[in-house]
Amino acid sequence: MTDECSQWNEQEVAELKKVFYAQAYELVEELQDSLLKLEAEPGNDEVLKIVKRHVHTLKGDSNSIGLVSIGTLCHRMEDVLTALMNNGRDMEHEAIDILMSCVDAVYGLLAKSEAGKEIGQAHELIGRIGRFLGNAAPAPASVVRPALSEYQELQIQESLKNGQRVYVINVGFDPRCKEKSVAALMVMRNLGNAGSIISSVPDPANSDLKEAQTVTFFLGSKLDAGAVKKEAFLTGMTAEILVRQWEERVHREGPAPQQPAPSAMSRNETLRVEASRVDLVMDLVGELIIGRSMIEQITREIAAGASAGDVVGRLAAVNASMERTVSDIQKGVMKMRMVPMYHVFRKFPKIVRDLSTDKGKRVRLELIGNETELDKGIVDALGEPLSHIIRNFIDHGIEAPEERRRTGKQEEGVITLRACHEASQIVIEAGDDGRGIDTEKLKQKAMDGGFLNRQEADRMSDADAVNLIFVPGLSTADTVSATSGRGVGMDAVKTAVEGLKGSIEIDTKEGRGTTFRIRLPLTLAVIKALLFDVAGRLYAVPVPAISEVAKVMTEDLVTVDGRRTLLLRDQIISLISLEDLFTVSGSGSKKKFVLILSMGARKVGLLIDQVMWQQELVIKAIDDRHMQSDVLAGASILGNGKVVLILDVFSVFKKAVEREKKRLAAV
Repeated sequence: MTDECSQWNEQEVAELKKVFYAQAYELVEELQDSLLKLEAEPGNDEVLKIVKRHVHTLKGDSNSIGLVSIGTLCHRMEDVLTALMNNGRDMEHEAIDILMSCVDAVYGLLAKSEAGKEIGQAHELIGRIGRFLGNAAPAPASVVRPALSEYQELQIQESLKNGQRVYVINVGFDPRCKEKSVAALMVMRNLGNAGSIISSVPDPANSDLKEAQTVTFFLGSKLDAGAVKKEAFLTGMTAEILVRQWEERVHREGPAPQQPAPSAMSRNETLRVEASRVDLVMDLVGELIIGRSMIEQITREIAAGASAGDVVGRLAAVNASMERTVSDIQKGVMKMRMVPMYHVFRKFPKIVRDLSTDKGKRVRLELIGNETELDKGIVDALGEPLSHIIRNFIDHGIEAPEERRRTGKQEEGVITLRACHEASQIVIEAGDDGRGIDTEKLKQKAMDGGFLNRQEADRMSDADAVNLIFVPGLSTADTVSATSGRGVGMDAVKTAVEGLKGSIEIDTKEGRGTTFRIRLPLTLAVIKALLFDVAGRLYAVPVPAISEVAKVMTEDLVTVDGRRTLLLRDQIISLISLEDLFTVSGSGSKKKFVLILSMGARKVGLLIDQVMWQQELVIKAIDDRHMQSDVLAGASILGNGKVVLILDVFSVFKKAVEREKKRLAAV
């Protein structure tokens, strides 16, 4: 912070910065969207004016808060835009590439500044802009600072989390080397054996290296720098090799990740709400204050000796009024937390653009349901799992253009993201029109990795086999790339979705594509639940998960292949007993109820003693020190002080599947 802000105290400066960062991130996202639109609609002067307006606003705001380096970069972006407006469209593609890199850099500089880190000038980008405008000398050939895209930055963060070092390796060619492409591929193979290659510039697999002097690799590895350098050296092929450990300051001048660091707070703390929604809640609070005054008046009358008969009717009316008001306030606050899926979807066009270009593929992204609303807490957590899915689509789902031509497809692959409401759930579908998942290949990979034996694989249906993709360490990729192939991405997706109390299903057709279907609750705070009794204890299940309730007699239940089942309208439904899950003694009554729980197309019955009533419950987390269970989503406290345990329906299904697998293995 510089002298521009010296007239404010610390609290005022903190508030000013908080507002600035929230608005700056929004401006950068708008810039990215507009640039992508300009790339899709070349020559659109209106979009170009919008881009220039956003850049100008960001420049002024950054300079006013003391972030001169961001202001300087924005000023140079304005020069590019001016040249683009004045000098025709022959330079548009290169200009958009430069501006996209600037947007990434601004995002990274904002994140570092917000985290309290020192930021410097973006000399590399400013020099690139100068060369583009024809008024700066070219950068020295010996300085190699390749730009990293968002997904590559994420790979770096994952490597660091896994305890690896990340190295930037500049490999120079021996003057005697006649086959530079072969040499680079051999170095890449050796480095791949030493760790995971995150990026290579230029890419030896897709570039002609005849004129190249060096190749730069980003490598995640647990080896020390000396061992890495040894792996990169090839006698007669490589010469000078420079190995540096990756640090944020090494790339301070280059494009930074599109998204801010996880420690950045303003984007998670700030919520934009329509004024009408705030006004509605304020009106309801006014109704609540009136109700409180009425209760105070009745209390004074009772204290003065009024009889119960005189006040009981008025008290009941006030209670009913306040109950309606509190319910409306709850709904109003929940609506305030609802944000459109657009806030999640808007980041993916850039990811698809960067990754498809890197892989030499043509991919179009279609977004459906941008206006679908979801709780902000869930929206913030959805970005990473959907990013994993999209990266896998492009890496080894969508075929290369020539392969798509051979199979009669359009050269351009299509990825579709769709969001919609179903009852009190939201369904998010991510699909592609690529090669699909080969279940036989997946089974073979699982057997090769020791995850399955031959007998288990032979008994496994295709529907179950496709879920092997979620097994940690298992991947369908034949080779390890910077974005996939190590079997960690899809496991992370499943873990993230389950952490949001949701479920994920896969629908795949070989040669036609794959669709991931994610089902999530609209909010994690309040649910409408059905309460029931088992062995004198209260439990609850979210109402949307229940397809129907059946009343049965224990003698009507039958055992099929060792499983307790219910025959309901010619359909056999497997049963789960909470008495077994929680190891409690039942009521002994022959009259029981079965809650038919549905998870997509699959159903299972929950055997209980007594159905109680429906009620909206506020979910509270359960401290692991007091109770540990893998089938509970949380607990809630009723008006009478009783505690009700809330079941996690997905975990109940999972438990049922695990028991069935153990039973089959024992046969």
